[in-house]
Amino acid sequence: MNPEIYADINLPFSPLAFTDEQLELNALKVELDRFYHWSVAQFESNMDIEILVHTRAKFIDELLHRLWQHYQLPPQVSSLFKRNRIALMAVGGYGRGELHPLSDIDILIVSDAPLTKLLEERIGELVRLLWDLRLDVGHSVRTLKGCLQEAKADITIMTNLLESRLIAGSQNLVNDLQKCIFADKIWPSAEFYRAKVDEQIQRHKQYHSTSYNLEPDIKNSPGGLRDIQIIQWIALRHFGGISLKEITQFNYLTTEEIKEIKNCRRFLWRMRFALHCVITRYDNRLLFDRQLSIAHLLGYQGDGNQPVEKMMHDYYRVVHNITELNQMLLQLFEESILALNPQNKPYSIDEYFQIRDKLIDIKDNDLFTNDPTMILQLFHTMLLNPQIIGIYSNTIRQLRSARRKLDGLLCEYPKARDHFLAMIKHPEVIKKALLPMHQYGILATYIPGWKRIVGMMQFDLFHAYTVDEHTIRLLLEIADLSTEQGQKKHPNSSKVYAKLAKPELLIITALYHDIAKGKSGDHSELGAELVKDFCQLHDIDKKDSELISWLVRYHLLMSVTAQSRDLQDPMVIREFANQVKSKTRLQYLLCLTVADVCATNETLWNSWKQSLMRELYFLTLRTLDLGSHQIPEQRSIAREHKKEALQILVEQGFDAHLIEQFWLDYRFDYFLRYATEQIVWHAKNLLNHHLTEPLVFINSKPFHGGTEICIYSPDRPYLFATVSNELSKRNLNIHDALIITNKNEFALDTFIVLEPNGQLIAADRHHDIIQGLQKALKQTDYKRVKVKRPSSKLRYFSVPTQVNFLSTLSDRKTYMELIALDRPGLLACLGEVFANLELSLRSAKIVTIGEHVEDFFVLTNKDKQALDEQSCTQLREAIIQAIDNMDE
Repeated sequence: MNPEIYADINLPFSPLAFTDEQLELNALKVELDRFYHWSVAQFESNMDIEILVHTRAKFIDELLHRLWQHYQLPPQVSSLFKRNRIALMAVGGYGRGELHPLSDIDILIVSDAPLTKLLEERIGELVRLLWDLRLDVGHSVRTLKGCLQEAKADITIMTNLLESRLIAGSQNLVNDLQKCIFADKIWPSAEFYRAKVDEQIQRHKQYHSTSYNLEPDIKNSPGGLRDIQIIQWIALRHFGGISLKEITQFNYLTTEEIKEIKNCRRFLWRMRFALHCVITRYDNRLLFDRQLSIAHLLGYQGDGNQPVEKMMHDYYRVVHNITELNQMLLQLFEESILALNPQNKPYSIDEYFQIRDKLIDIKDNDLFTNDPTMILQLFHTMLLNPQIIGIYSNTIRQLRSARRKLDGLLCEYPKARDHFLAMIKHPEVIKKALLPMHQYGILATYIPGWKRIVGMMQFDLFHAYTVDEHTIRLLLEIADLSTEQGQKKHPNSSKVYAKLAKPELLIITALYHDIAKGKSGDHSELGAELVKDFCQLHDIDKKDSELISWLVRYHLLMSVTAQSRDLQDPMVIREFANQVKSKTRLQYLLCLTVADVCATNETLWNSWKQSLMRELYFLTLRTLDLGSHQIPEQRSIAREHKKEALQILVEQGFDAHLIEQFWLDYRFDYFLRYATEQIVWHAKNLLNHHLTEPLVFINSKPFHGGTEICIYSPDRPYLFATVSNELSKRNLNIHDALIITNKNEFALDTFIVLEPNGQLIAADRHHDIIQGLQKALKQTDYKRVKVKRPSSKLRYFSVPTQVNFLSTLSDRKTYMELIALDRPGLLACLGEVFANLELSLRSAKIVTIGEHVEDFFVLTNKDKQALDEQSCTQLREAIIQAIDNMDE
């Protein structure tokens, strides 16, 4: 805070002039409301945001000062309280004179000695009034000695006190406090520096150490306001009250960099002020359902989501600049504050670069300007010298300067391409070169099209990051496949990755897989064409180039097939194998798919998805080995399952004749569509059961990475809806359903379910779930349970309902795909539609992708045949109408 600017602020009306009548609760609410609306009007009129946040702080200053007088607190009536000095102080952000509409108002009441009872009562009345006014006041009451003890024990309290200032009371007491705080006895500068840096590291981890979350926190995310405050706090502690501007005399920041920090802070302040105008409770998160309103308030124009895209693109540019400046300054502070060993002199690597305390540094500040290809050589040198852990602050500064002066792309220089091709083949290239190249904005100056996806929003709940950040995380997932941690997380994929002849082809694929997002057309097809040009420019072998282009074009194929198709259907595997064509493509595609899914969202990968990928991989591998024309016929597969199951059951002591009699009720389709272990599990539970009674049983072992629930019940309309209802009521997510009806019209349906967090159902829940399902099965009248309305976050998205019927070689089944907004009770609703139209559900794959679902259903009519065109039209209309009715 600049004291001169703060003193010159003119308030629209001064609380210091409030009469005693105006200090009553209701009257004060009116005055605060009047000031709030004045502030919003000034904001919309583009008042300087610095003046606006300082004006609010000054308004609260004068209000507190007047209330201090109103409650006759010292020094006005010091005779009542003997000689005890007391002061009301602003601390924290309020101490800096920065208040947004919903900011916390942190105050400290400090005194020489413990407060008298009368003082406690009057201060209590003041604080209660502030709370009744619904001001977010955080207050502490301490003695001077207590303040110093607390500050010594807690870095947060120490930080708040560094920015403290007097509002009312004894200035001498405040001077004594600040004199002690800035002494070396409490949090010496070096200890304070280390503590604040550690604090920043831990805070960044809470946001996955990236600025590119799609719903960032303006204050606390990497590159946010807190990263600017860290710089201020460290400078304040070390230099004792020096402002950022005054730091220039110590050669820490140039005038241009000071201006850049202020502009970045001004942008974030405006965004935060707008956020506080949109919401009613304190928060700093740019959630999806707030972004459009904030963008409009900030003056961004356009159709649909264009205002948000423009706003967030500016936001990501700003936080990237703050991150670079923060890192550069913390390095400079470290050298000064920690007083690094003067004997630790830089030592030379070659004629261009040197190592300074494990950081790479350039010898000539004009190196990058004179020869831009040296930027690529910098990262190549880092890669070849494992002792280097980062880039020195001066080199960061020169990189930033050179990057802004570039006229074209670095890949246009043959020497730069040589460096890139050499780096891409190095086993550590992702973490040691590509990651820092992205962090310092160099990928955008090298790869054609990368600059366009930097900070590009993805408007869904499926992706957690911007397009460029997702791509970087995909690369990091690929790198982890060769680590011990990656081998534990992805046992199959890591083995396949180790066999890849040219891992660098996978890296180029990853860089380009989403590079065409946001363009008009299919981003996979457009990206495949763009990567061909990249490969040609870099003289990549034609065969390798074709593989990379194919992988970019079909990078979603394996994920869609595994999650949305019936893997027990040989025709599905045959079609997938025909598209893949070779083991080499399959191996690269598996690694790419697994990394892509994991890099999309921290919570997306689970044991169910892992199981599906593994199953599809091995089924396809077997098909490619045999040749698609040699795949066993369906009846042959069914006979094999039946034979294996019989052998296992007999070995476990079951009578073979009894088993054969039991299986007479089941058609070959049952043995085709269920795996051997499932057939054995069913038989063990049903052979000793009265087969005319319903039964529910849960597998104690995971199947396909999920918990398997089996429903044996007389087939009837609304059976699928009933089960879906009950499972939804218990907050369980259905991922897969297989529906079989035997010759006696009994259903044997299996559901693969998981908890909302992707975990298996705990064993201690099994009994209650079984009881609930059995009770539901006994009810003769179906009635959908009332479910909670979609969250406000879901309501922010608009997903048009699509019902697509997929082509199939079978004339006995209809394949239907549903794309719709996710809603509680959706599956039960669909089950009702199927029952009303007398359709039989054969199987279902349930895939939730953020805010929408992409579900796959296999259906037949009541004659067990595929639906004709008229029936498909009728079904589509019924589903759309039923889903529309759910929202009413």
